[in-house]
Amino acid sequence: MKRILAVMFLVSIVGIILAAPYNTTIRVLAWDDALTQALKAGIPDFEKATGIKVVLELIPSGNLLQKIGVSVSVDKTDYDLVTVDEPFIPSLAHLMMPFDRWGSGKVFKKPPLNVFAPNAFEAAQWGGVFVGMPINANVYIWITRKDLINDAKNRSEFKAKYGYELGVPKTFKELRDMAEFFHSKGIYGFAPFTKQTEGSTAEAIFMFEAFGTSPLTVEGGRVVVSLDEKKAVEAINFYKDLIRFAPPGALDMGHAERIAAFNQGKVFTMFQWPALVPQHEDPNNSLVAGKIVYSAPPVGPVKGSAIRGCWVLAMPNATKNKDAAAEFAYWWASLETGQKLIPKGFTPARADLLLNPNFNKDRPWFKAIFDSMRNAVARPRFIRYPEASQIIRDNWLAAISGKVTPEEAVRKMKNDLSELIKK
Repeated sequence: MKRILAVMFLVSIVGIILAAPYNTTIRVLAWDDALTQALKAGIPDFEKATGIKVVLELIPSGNLLQKIGVSVSVDKTDYDLVTVDEPFIPSLAHLMMPFDRWGSGKVFKKPPLNVFAPNAFEAAQWGGVFVGMPINANVYIWITRKDLINDAKNRSEFKAKYGYELGVPKTFKELRDMAEFFHSKGIYGFAPFTKQTEGSTAEAIFMFEAFGTSPLTVEGGRVVVSLDEKKAVEAINFYKDLIRFAPPGALDMGHAERIAAFNQGKVFTMFQWPALVPQHEDPNNSLVAGKIVYSAPPVGPVKGSAIRGCWVLAMPNATKNKDAAAEFAYWWASLETGQKLIPKGFTPARADLLLNPNFNKDRPWFKAIFDSMRNAVARPRFIRYPEASQIIRDNWLAAISGKVTPEEAVRKMKNDLSELIKK
């Protein structure tokens, strides 16, 4: 009898070991929004499957860079995984383990790069090396009032005046025409982003890229100032023209102001980040819920562009829990996790989830995310990006507000960026 009990005990122990191959705790630092809140709902399943206890710390996105700066160093880290907004990858890359050195995974397998949305993995690249894994496909998408473009009277009047069909603006010319048309009918044609925050830098880059120029590029491993003055001035002037059709206070609009104006039915079209879309589709707080069509942004005079802002899950070189940390990353990126957590507010990076017809029924913006990622552009890849962003933003806002001429703003932007690169 004792022998039988001993065998049963050993079998049970082996079963536990096989069922949960790890017995450790990992600490994960992430930004706090609907996506990461949804992630929390799935962690008990991950812990049960792996034996890995997860301590997930969520903080406001604006505080993450500073938190990582004081918590992660070359030889010490308080976290086994950290989430990094892609513009800050260059400044933190030296602290992170290249993705090709992450383990293959025991319970959740390492995903191949081709399962992710187009250009998503480039968010994790620095110096030709992927230093993490994208865990959302965050990119500019375009939102347009479906009820307004489907209105027969609007369609008839628009075609009579402009000579083509009213619809989702596909080009900058159409965007400008439609903004003007609806403004003349008492609806603001466009809502800009003009707060003194990173969002205004993103708008500047979006417009510059659409007109065929970039403030900074990497050439031969070196960051160089590459802004074409003529094209940059054209971009500024076009944006100033659009602002004429924007709501009052257009020179001080951020996320809160734009969301409120659109949800009140006052705005025809504008860009939006995917994480904020659910606020537009909440019938308790939005007059336009169910009345929105989602698409990639209109194409500029030179090319289509959509600002990418993927969050990258990175593993500090100093972590002592490399394999366990990789398991959590692979679980986060898995098809099964996405399928379970999307209904709770999760936004995936995987193409097979973004294009899943079942999810597209309730979340039509997923397809727009995928389409926008095809033309995704990064903000300047530069170790001193925060300073570069401030220079771009300051001069952009000075120009579109009329404080200085576009020509003066562009020259100063180039000079200030050149001085920054020399430091």
